[in-house]
Amino acid sequence: MGVKEKALQVIRREQMLPPDCAVVAGVSGGADSVALLHLLTSLRSEGRISSLMVVHVNHSLRGAESLRDQRFVEELCRKWDVPLIVEQHDVAALAAEQGKGVEELGRELRYAAFQKATHHYSCCRIATAHTADDNAETLLLHLCRGSGLHGSAGIPPVRGNIIRPLITCTREEIEEYCEERRLSYVTDSTNADTAYARNRIRHMVMSQLRAINPQATTAITRFIEQARQVDAFIEELAEKAVIEAKTHNLGAYSRDVLLSFEEPIRSRALYRIVKTAEERHIALLLSALEAGSGAVELPNGARWCVSETLFFEQTFVNEEYPFFSFSITPGERYIIGDISYRFLLLSRAEYEQKLNICQHLFQNALDYDRISGDLLLRQRQDGDYFHPSGRKCGKSLKKLFNEQKAVLRDRIPIVCDSQGILLVCGFGCDERVRITEKTKTVLLFEKEEDVYDNHAP
Repeated sequence: MGVKEKALQVIRREQMLPPDCAVVAGVSGGADSVALLHLLTSLRSEGRISSLMVVHVNHSLRGAESLRDQRFVEELCRKWDVPLIVEQHDVAALAAEQGKGVEELGRELRYAAFQKATHHYSCCRIATAHTADDNAETLLLHLCRGSGLHGSAGIPPVRGNIIRPLITCTREEIEEYCEERRLSYVTDSTNADTAYARNRIRHMVMSQLRAINPQATTAITRFIEQARQVDAFIEELAEKAVIEAKTHNLGAYSRDVLLSFEEPIRSRALYRIVKTAEERHIALLLSALEAGSGAVELPNGARWCVSETLFFEQTFVNEEYPFFSFSITPGERYIIGDISYRFLLLSRAEYEQKLNICQHLFQNALDYDRISGDLLLRQRQDGDYFHPSGRKCGKSLKKLFNEQKAVLRDRIPIVCDSQGILLVCGFGCDERVRITEKTKTVLLFEKEEDVYDNHAP
């Protein structure tokens, strides 16, 4: 299978190019990017993409050679009738000024230029010329640095609006593609400099692996693809685990729910919750979860704690929240903190149907016909007391919250009528309004969503 056939296979499989889509290609002038541009011009002529633009970023790191590369790309785009945007930066000076690595800043500037160019089109993808060899080298780098399964997934074929059509093509295949079509390209002299870790892997490690197996790059590519599929599956399960483990306390998660998942999923869920955590922090958090107590401090000052029932960030525990109290009407929407709630009136049959889908609903449901007077939604108050359904004795909210290690207590909604507390959100209803066989109408207090979930920060 040739380069174009491999690229088209990946494009179809990963759904890289939606209809009427333009492409911005990052072109350095090397063999990989020239082959990519040649492929994209053919797709443009075949009507597979609507428009094509090239971006070249001159980092000014190699003196005359950097300018040579820029001139080469300018001539190539003129010859192939492709619009070109050139950006030039003194990356070495900027990196010293900003305290960043040259490679890190160079990458940031390239992708910023690519993203800016996409604004010319309503639908656009950024194409980069990463190959199977780049992917294999990246995998080995990740493994040497102690990466887990996520790092073993290598360079993703698609990341946001960035696509990599050549990701399954080897460098040897790319060079053959250029030779067969008499495509000239330039060579970056720093590619031979083994002072760079990637170049040492490219010239010293990969050559030894090919001595063992001439198809080493292809074999590593197969492994990366399998790792990527497994990683995506675990990521999907971890996302569901986080959602299921969320509690009525903002920023707190159920320890029991997290422990119900296998450790690979539990570990990935912790990465999603504690976004700044490193592998060593995750290992400590996993131990604390199993023990049912403990705390881990992160370099950014955050402190995550484990209690008998909850996993939470300690900064939330003593947070004060302004007092709230207002009358409520079934069907209306109410916002407390960052959470949206509403009250639904349901027939017994409707309630049973909902209950079959989500068993947690019974905690926030009560017998509507047993309510006395008007409904009130308010914050907890000193002296609050009620009789939790199913228990034989009454209990103060303070004692209940202490037993359950509740956090963000001032944000927990309390539903009352003229006789007292009817329901404590997430903790159940009072015995006098519990749902029985005689219940005909159910009042359901439903948590809809985090108010800001669907809005940019």
